[in-house]
Amino acid sequence: MRNQDHYKGYTEEQFAADEFFQKWVLMPDDENEKFWWDFIEKTPSRKIAIENARKLVEHLTENGFHIPFLSAVEKQELKSSIFGVIGQSVGVTLTDKPAFSGRSAKGIWWSLVAGVLAIVTGFVFFKNGKKEEGVPGRLVKTNTVSRQVKEILLPDNSIVILNGNSSVSYPEQFNTALGRDVFLEGNAYFKIKNYQGKPFVVHTKQMEITVTGTEFNVNSRLTTTNVVLTQGSIRVSLPGEDHFQKAYMLQPGETLQYNSDNGELVTGTTRTELYTNAWGDNEWHFDNTSLATVSGLIDQFYGTEVVFGNEQLKTLTISAVVSVKDFSTLIRVIEKTLNIAITEEPGKIFIN
Repeated sequence: MRNQDHYKGYTEEQFAADEFFQKWVLMPDDENEKFWWDFIEKTPSRKIAIENARKLVEHLTENGFHIPFLSAVEKQELKSSIFGVIGQSVGVTLTDKPAFSGRSAKGIWWSLVAGVLAIVTGFVFFKNGKKEEGVPGRLVKTNTVSRQVKEILLPDNSIVILNGNSSVSYPEQFNTALGRDVFLEGNAYFKIKNYQGKPFVVHTKQMEITVTGTEFNVNSRLTTTNVVLTQGSIRVSLPGEDHFQKAYMLQPGETLQYNSDNGELVTGTTRTELYTNAWGDNEWHFDNTSLATVSGLIDQFYGTEVVFGNEQLKTLTISAVVSVKDFSTLIRVIEKTLNIAITEEPGKIFIN
């Protein structure tokens, strides 16, 4: 039986030169499919290397090379050629091990992943010895303006509910051989279809979120990302020395917030109904909900910062049912119910 630990330190070239890996790329069967998808799930730090190795194997086969007998020089020349195309496409230089030394590096790597995805899905690939055309590699990008909400049906029938001042990018068609990847800036709620062995990954500038079939909320703005799981289970991967190293498993009702500027990580719990009712019924169902919690939802859903006149105001609680789509009514209900004053400025409200 093959030992997965044997592959943990492999580079792209070593994966591409391995005959068991080549067989998975060119002639997948139950054994190698299970082995490699299980390996990717357990060793996410090798996912990018595996994707690059797949491209190398596919490219070599397409050009008539018998891979096990390819010389090291030939492999390096072809690798440089492939990476050169990818680097030109995304406007950055590829490295074997992306560094996360600062905010700009994280932003570049996040853009690079999106660019690589577009190139990967455009390649010609082989399956069971038959040549088939790869699916179109064009990334579709959907944007929303302030307080606009869009529901997006993805190629795999998963659903993204995209909140205001947000964007999500995804391929026109998913290349299921490489999983399902989308790229989020802003706030969205995901309802993911479960496909065995085909992980769904949400990329933000601060983290990766890997799911199978589940529902969760992601708010990723500037340097902070907040994740709330309402159903199923997810793995949140944070930047480490070797791509995404630190992983956290969330269960329904658990939250995780990460600030990439200072590395601060905060975990907690919340009432899932606040999110499921908001996204499913377009209603806020507040039941003795603290003003601190409400202010966080206002920031996430409306992109509006809440400034408190004093800390004690955060402990006030409210019980009410209010339409998510009517921000003005929400503000008036809070004012009258709690007998407080709220003033508005562009992008901010002040509570006194």
